[in-house]
Amino acid sequence: MEQNENKFKRTLRPIDVWGLALGAIIGWGCFVLPGNEFLPKAGPLGMAIGMIGGALLVLVISLSYGYLIRHYPVSGGEFVYAKSAFGKTHAFICGWFIVLAYWSLVPLNATALALISRYLFPGVIQFGKLYEVAGWDVYAGEVIVASVFLIALGWLNIRGIKSAGWVQTTIALALVGTIVLITALVLMEGVEWGNAEPLFQTGQPWYTSVLSIVALAPWAYIGFDCIPQAAEEYNFSHKKSRNLMISAIAVAALLYICVNTITAIGLKPWQTLLSERPFWATGLVVEERLGKIGLVILGISMFCAVVSGINAFLISTSRLMYAMANENALPKFFGKMHKKYKTPVNAILFILVLSLIAPWFGREVLGWIVDMTSVGGAIGFLYTCSSAAVLSYRRKAYGYTFAGIIGALISFSFVLLLLVPGMPGFLYEQALICLGIWVGLGILFYITIYPKYIKNKK
Repeated sequence: MEQNENKFKRTLRPIDVWGLALGAIIGWGCFVLPGNEFLPKAGPLGMAIGMIGGALLVLVISLSYGYLIRHYPVSGGEFVYAKSAFGKTHAFICGWFIVLAYWSLVPLNATALALISRYLFPGVIQFGKLYEVAGWDVYAGEVIVASVFLIALGWLNIRGIKSAGWVQTTIALALVGTIVLITALVLMEGVEWGNAEPLFQTGQPWYTSVLSIVALAPWAYIGFDCIPQAAEEYNFSHKKSRNLMISAIAVAALLYICVNTITAIGLKPWQTLLSERPFWATGLVVEERLGKIGLVILGISMFCAVVSGINAFLISTSRLMYAMANENALPKFFGKMHKKYKTPVNAILFILVLSLIAPWFGREVLGWIVDMTSVGGAIGFLYTCSSAAVLSYRRKAYGYTFAGIIGALISFSFVLLLLVPGMPGFLYEQALICLGIWVGLGILFYITIYPKYIKNKK
């Protein structure tokens, strides 16, 4: 009886799963980072090459995910794979980092609503200034708006995966359509392609520009790995999951490049544009070229990205925590299934509560935490590819063993790019401090659960 009560409903269609992946990949960063990160680090062509290169590397990694989903079609994804290949301790390490990577993107996407409003509707929800954190003004109005959206999506997720999946698909398709429309309209207006000069960031070798973007691949494409988290809820063959991941990654790369390119060439030479330190470079370009109508379309597109990101990571984080709870890697509290809707209700509520607290700390502090997302994503990729290599070798599927080894080497390279001083993707000091705190908490928590988790003592 208990087994039936804890069984997920199989209602997700292929298009829903594709929307889950794409909506998780494309978030606020696609619209904000061209002026803040992509162009300053790499230039237009450096960004495009780096983003395509990162996508190709992640596609290799996705082969391991596709293989493991077919053989382990259960919620939990990377946690389950690591446990099957390397045991419980490694599974906990993998799950601990992935939970952080997934969860942190929920409140960050919610606070991105403030960025949209500050540019599109200045002053409308910037009321009731509370205080300042790391240079970021925290307003009661923005906290309220972020909280309302978080609660609404939390409620939707508790009500069932079918409704959440339908919403995710609709928003993901709208996201693609609006970005393509904006790009086409800017290009049709006529652009000066000379604005793209210099093609790479000056003062450094071209390959440094490219590698600085490649290092962001675990962050840029994290989200395709949401697909295995909902594996128990597919209403189709798990063999299709690989193609769904590949197409989501390919479309995401195209969307990143589209937004970055129109930011670089749409108004004036990109280095001149950035030297003027605009509040939001992409928004400025679209408003100048297409007027308020273009800015509204861009706002809709960014809104779709934010909402789809919150929804996707709510789904994925709750399923991962549910799977970990069922293995005693997290308290059993998180393994409770809603009797009517068959969703991990306590996990969703816990994520929601943490996410509601986060906006009170300001966006800059959240940014420090999210900078660690690339590390968590890279570690998850490393464990998955290594697990695929080991498990496929046991099954004598040597083609996937080779793909797993290559994927593991790529993933380890991502870790090095992020954690080795002097590398293009080396984390900021604040992010390293946050990472150290998270690792310390993980060690303390592991010690407390060790008797029950490893030794199976009640």
